[in-house]
Amino acid sequence: MSVFIRYAGFLIAVIVVLVVGVQPARAQTPELEALVAEALDRNPALRAARHRRAAAEQRGPQVASYPDPTFAYTRWLSSPETRVGPQRNALAFGQKIPYPGKLRLRGDMSGEETAAEAARIRTIARDITHEVKRVYYDLYRVDRSLRILDDYLVMLETFTGAAEEKYAAGGGTQADVLKSHVEASEVLKRRIALEGERSALSARLNGVLSRLSDTPVDQVTAIDTTRYARPESLVTERALAARQELEEVDARIRRDELGVRLARLASRPDFTVQASYVTVPKVGNNAASDAGKDAFGIMLNVNLPLFRKRIRAGVQEAKARVEESRYIRENIRDAIAAEVAEAYGRLRHSGRALDVYEQGLIAQAENSVQATLAAYQTGQMDFLDLLDAERMVLRTRLGYVVEMANYRKYVNTLERAAGGSLP
Repeated sequence: MSVFIRYAGFLIAVIVVLVVGVQPARAQTPELEALVAEALDRNPALRAARHRRAAAEQRGPQVASYPDPTFAYTRWLSSPETRVGPQRNALAFGQKIPYPGKLRLRGDMSGEETAAEAARIRTIARDITHEVKRVYYDLYRVDRSLRILDDYLVMLETFTGAAEEKYAAGGGTQADVLKSHVEASEVLKRRIALEGERSALSARLNGVLSRLSDTPVDQVTAIDTTRYARPESLVTERALAARQELEEVDARIRRDELGVRLARLASRPDFTVQASYVTVPKVGNNAASDAGKDAFGIMLNVNLPLFRKRIRAGVQEAKARVEESRYIRENIRDAIAAEVAEAYGRLRHSGRALDVYEQGLIAQAENSVQATLAAYQTGQMDFLDLLDAERMVLRTRLGYVVEMANYRKYVNTLERAAGGSLP
């Protein structure tokens, strides 16, 4: 018993440091902000979306412009004879003019499609930010858990040394030493599993950042522990006003409504204006006063939209697309409200779990170890009881870290549900 007393002060100090050390102060995370900025700059999906919007911007000038004019040239091999002379060459220049309003509507529809693509970019950027944060908080959980296990291994080494000295002095059993070694092996096994999980998380983060998969990822030492306390109604209101999917579908609804107006204009005719010039050389002794004079002409073509069945079908198709987009919007609104409610519920549950840890469970685990240690010193408990008490501290510390990471992940999920930021 006297052998173990020499380790008691050290063990109690270690326990206090480890249990208190698991509660980080409120921390800013510039590393996280830098990772998000890097992802938004380098991610290929976001780059592709930006180019897709740039391509959409170029469709407007195309669909809102007049068709190319036409030019025709005819060289008569067998010239037709006229009163004023034979025709040799015929030149014609034509321009199709759509019914007023059609080109403008096509340009406006293209503009709404561009607006939808811009909203899509914001959706992708929001999701990339969410993914970076989610992996970052998982990395914190793994890195913090690895440090906890390392601290626990140091404590086990102390226990093992004390048990070996006690056994050598005839005051203990060999089974105590073996139990300590088995416990250390179990901890090493858990540590290997966490290291494998960290490798997978690092590869996932590197993928989002468009890095090489084996690029080293720094350890995450701290996260923001601020609690979120705004009511759910404010988050829902913010989400329904700011969600990028709603912006996108609103733009598509406006585009489809313009499409209805354009479909109705299909009943209005388009025009083609053509000017022609015919060369007529003077031949022989043609006595006509206008002999040899070239001919000019202007022609107007109008298409006749007589097939009303086709036009009505086009209008009905356009109206159906409007209704489709409106129901899609309604479905998105329902999904957003449910997403906010689910994330907020998980956040509340996690916050209550953190309260349990911070308001009693951690202190109770610490007190239990100290009481068990005192009882072991006096011979009232055996080594296995002390080991069980230490396992309880380990479970408490690891559970607290997991819950802290989960809480930040739920805040992150709520941010995504609200459109990227919380009110």
